[in-house]
Amino acid sequence: MVSLAHIDNPKRSQSDSLQSKWYRYYAGFSESFAKTALSSAELEENGWVLDPWNGSGTTSSSAVSLGINTYGFDLNPVMVIVAMARSLDPAEFPSLRPLAVDICRKARKTFEVEECDPLSTWLAPSSVGTIRALEYSIQKLLVDELTCASARVRQVEKFSDLAAFFYVALFRVLRGILHPFLTSNPTWTKKPQNAKARLRPSGAEILALLRAEIHKMIPSPTDVGRRFGNKEKVIAVASSEKLPLGPACIDFVLGSPPYCTRIDYAVSTSIELSLLGYSAGGQFEGLRRSLIGNTTVPKTAPSATDELGGTCLQFLDRLASHPSKASPTYYLKNHLQYFYSVRASLAEISRVMKGSARCMLVVQDSYYKDLHNDLPAMFIEMAAQQKLELVGRRDFPLSRTMAGLNPRVKDYRQCRSALESVLSFVKRGG
Repeated sequence: MVSLAHIDNPKRSQSDSLQSKWYRYYAGFSESFAKTALSSAELEENGWVLDPWNGSGTTSSSAVSLGINTYGFDLNPVMVIVAMARSLDPAEFPSLRPLAVDICRKARKTFEVEECDPLSTWLAPSSVGTIRALEYSIQKLLVDELTCASARVRQVEKFSDLAAFFYVALFRVLRGILHPFLTSNPTWTKKPQNAKARLRPSGAEILALLRAEIHKMIPSPTDVGRRFGNKEKVIAVASSEKLPLGPACIDFVLGSPPYCTRIDYAVSTSIELSLLGYSAGGQFEGLRRSLIGNTTVPKTAPSATDELGGTCLQFLDRLASHPSKASPTYYLKNHLQYFYSVRASLAEISRVMKGSARCMLVVQDSYYKDLHNDLPAMFIEMAAQQKLELVGRRDFPLSRTMAGLNPRVKDYRQCRSALESVLSFVKRGG
């Protein structure tokens, strides 16, 4: 079995770059891990790397900085924007301050706000108007002014890395303004009880916040790395269950799938999605239901079959017979939905990998009540069915997990730690 002794701990580190800290994202792995993993792949000059769950873009930004062609996909457009911003070429950094001045100067003093504007959930119309004016200025300068009507979902595929940078700055502004509605659980945001409880920062305050956030985000000359080369990168909205790639085109896969911890990734970015025009209900709910690991369930779920593997089937049997409320109904459906999405994703990953290509995944175990969910073992078994043979594994214990936020965990178990496993596969059989 291949040794992974040279691989760094996937846990995020304070030594990661300023760009990695532009947007607080609790999922993902460290830049040092990504770079050691990518270096271990020993790719040829024109090799391609894929992260099917690119998230905040650690894989794609690391690959670009190392001069490697990369695909980075994610279904959440918020994370696609963050990943695009992180891949901004250092050659563009000197233009950020002048562009920021221009964006603030050209922002309209008044902007007509529609009653249905998603940001009106938290902000009074006058404040929403300032945010939309700034967004309009970013769109007009760096994207396409015809795409920024507040009632329309933004066309992220038209964004440049520069536009993405300023959108991330707006994300930060909104997070700062709406801090009173944020909770200790990073995946949930409160809403005001009524219209009078909405926040009303002035236009001058919002502009000052934007300037401050941009100032924090721009690296100092000593922090700026070398300029990127002419390698290709594609960072886009796409599902790991249906990758927009042809067969046998990928040389190395590096990623970390959503863990089976019932984290609602759409709800966790509801503020940012509101900026992008996603209103509560149809558009937002459609995105939410499409994400792996979401907390919604279908009316009917597929039955568990052998294609999920023995470890998974044993876990599902124990879950279905668990005495806690809704175990054989809601929670069983929720887990079945997750596991079948994982299986479909692994099948897609295998399809796009070249023969003998490698795949490195970071997977974390978890618990349902007192039942151990050995996700690494399940991934290994499902991957084997897709011609992905395990050739290396290294485990890293975690003392702090999202489970620690739930005070009821102690009712079922004392242990709140987890195991984060780096799994290395190779594709066999072409």
